[in-house]
Amino acid sequence: MKKALSILLAMAMMISMATGMTLSAGAEEDTKSVGFVTFGLGGDFFQQLADKYVEVMTDAGWDATYEDGQFDPNVQMEKCENYIAMGVDVLVLWSVAPEAMDSVVQQAMDAGIKVIAFVAETSQYDVLMVSDDADLADDLCRMSAKWIDETFADAEDHSIPVAVLSCRTAETGVVQADELIKIEEFSQKAKFTQEIECEDENMDTGLEAVENFFPANSDTQVFLTAHSGLGMGVNNYFTALSSPVTDYSDMGVFAINGDATMADLIKSSVDGASPMRGMVLTGSVDDTANELKQMCEGIMDGSVEEGHVQKAGTMFVNADTVDEYLETGTVTSVTAEDFQ
Repeated sequence: MKKALSILLAMAMMISMATGMTLSAGAEEDTKSVGFVTFGLGGDFFQQLADKYVEVMTDAGWDATYEDGQFDPNVQMEKCENYIAMGVDVLVLWSVAPEAMDSVVQQAMDAGIKVIAFVAETSQYDVLMVSDDADLADDLCRMSAKWIDETFADAEDHSIPVAVLSCRTAETGVVQADELIKIEEFSQKAKFTQEIECEDENMDTGLEAVENFFPANSDTQVFLTAHSGLGMGVNNYFTALSSPVTDYSDMGVFAINGDATMADLIKSSVDGASPMRGMVLTGSVDDTANELKQMCEGIMDGSVEEGHVQKAGTMFVNADTVDEYLETGTVTSVTAEDFQ
């Protein structure tokens, strides 16, 4: 009797162990994996986005990692190939040079890996997550037009000089500059006077450009740019001790894709300490990471169709919304409809 009981107990333990092994294997099988090859990690935004993506995806039950693309297409290809060899379920690629990624994207698709092209459109993808460059520039025009028309309500139509600082070294810069110089189509009072073309989009270039431009064009009151670095350079020129302008009440600087530092300057403009009036940018780091999660889950469960294009919304940061942005990292109280 004791021997029979021992045999039954042993069999029960074996069944339990086998069931546990099956459940464990099933749990591992159910865990989806995603690899993100970033554009690069050379700034706070890039690192914050990479970290938030890992946090959001991990909380959702995914095995999520990222690799630094180092702003180099050759490095990006190598990182993609590593993820393909690992057999991830989803590959997210923020391409430095999308045209160079055709072969590695095809490799991923041939291996059954879903590909999300992030920001930069590759020739093939399962999902494209992108902001519309022209729409974003138009949104900056709408925001600046509202400020111009309210600030200069008594001015003659199309009499307020507006200059555009551009950097046309990349297609995005070309598209957005072409939109910004249409400011007169958005504003009753603005008058586009000149495009200041720059070879780079950093702060020093912006400062030098306006330093050369302004002495001969001192009636210019508004500066628009698609590049946050150039916008910061313009602001720095006018707030320096040697600035030819000390009263910023009738001066405005507007830029695309700034950050918290620019937001602080926008906040200071309320008290007349800066001419930086506003910026537009795509969703916050949190918004973007959560949207990425939705696309990863959707392309795997079929709720997002292959070839889907997910366009990012626009955040408007100005005197009215800057506190909300600084406190929450996003803006929901104002949308594009408010500037129509």
